[in-house]
Amino acid sequence: MRGLRPLVLVFLLAALLGLPGSAAAHGTSAYVATVRGIAPSLPGVQARIQRGFQIVLTSSSRVPVVVDGPDGRPYLRFTRAGVAANIGGWTLLTPKRTFAWPAPGAVRPRIAPLAVRREPGKPHHLRDWRIRLHAGGRTYAVVGSLDYRVADGGLAELLFPLAPTPLLLLFAVGIARRARR
Repeated sequence: MRGLRPLVLVFLLAALLGLPGSAAAHGTSAYVATVRGIAPSLPGVQARIQRGFQIVLTSSSRVPVVVDGPDGRPYLRFTRAGVAANIGGWTLLTPKRTFAWPAPGAVRPRIAPLAVRREPGKPHHLRDWRIRLHAGGRTYAVVGSLDYRVADGGLAELLFPLAPTPLLLLFAVGIARRARR
């Protein structure tokens, strides 16, 4: 009976450590910015998100493409010569036809929105955003959204808390053998 007590104690400890924690039930969460497209379609111009919250615009268009800034004034100009910024006049930034900058509507909130604070385990659509473009006398927009997503960890997340169990059982066997000696 005396040798059985350490074995039972270690078995109970292994069982408790093997139970999934409350954090595992929620999966992982993240703010995700997404580009849904350019409306209406603008041939030769593509937009995407990189490094979380930067918009990347690439233009192989034959006509200049001008991007409005948050204040509504021309901010960037994509031409065959490269990308220029409106800094009291057009200043060439790069001879490449691709440029990345922080997307004003797609930035991660500094404080979690109320919906996320109330229900952090559920996904939420936070807002839609638009960046206005001009090309060939027409107006276009890069449209996207900012969402809060919760990913289900799947089988790996369920099994992770059980990882120490075999080691603890081996440890328990060792303790039980020592107790018998």
